[in-house]
Amino acid sequence: MSLTASALGSGVLARGGYACRNGQGSAALSLRPSAASRLAALKSTVARVALGGGSAEQFSITLGARPTVPSSWTNGGMECSFLGPNEPYLVAPNFTVTPPAIIDVRPWVAWYTPANGWRWLGTTGVNSSSWYRWSATPTGVASWVTPTGALNPWTWAPIHVRPGQQTYAIAAFEVIYWYAHPRYVWAYAPSYLSATAAGTYCTFP
Repeated sequence: MSLTASALGSGVLARGGYACRNGQGSAALSLRPSAASRLAALKSTVARVALGGGSAEQFSITLGARPTVPSSWTNGGMECSFLGPNEPYLVAPNFTVTPPAIIDVRPWVAWYTPANGWRWLGTTGVNSSSWYRWSATPTGVASWVTPTGALNPWTWAPIHVRPGQQTYAIAAFEVIYWYAHPRYVWAYAPSYLSATAAGTYCTFP
């Protein structure tokens, strides 16, 4: 595997191997001192990891200090059984930013089964999701406001879950605020187990 991050330097910044078992694996990569110094000054930055050779799978990650607790958006999220017992419905959080800015957002659903470990599902398939560009303001996403003033947020449905696999699922969003104060963030979106009770993830037996 290889790691690149344009904010820290050109070309491949680190290489390493990894072993994958049941859809999970771990790897340790070391940055050159110059790149590590730039990262310390930036606090965090977006990087890209490529797995394999040739037509490698590529993923965006955030480099920086490990958070003590996973963050979560305060609104939006995944309705576990909105359309049926195995059809969750995902609603994007109403992102706010001051001053107003154009943001790029990429949604994901991470799901886990005992047989296969963790997998990532995006709007364009497994390990693949599209970026969506919206206009965020201090009061929410202006792009979602209808002519009558009602809010019509972005949604993703139906998402079909195969029954009988003991599946756990949680939603996450990546957001790039390139246009106001450049930074990249990602966070979980809460899951709604019922109309009033929120949880961390959805469970599908």
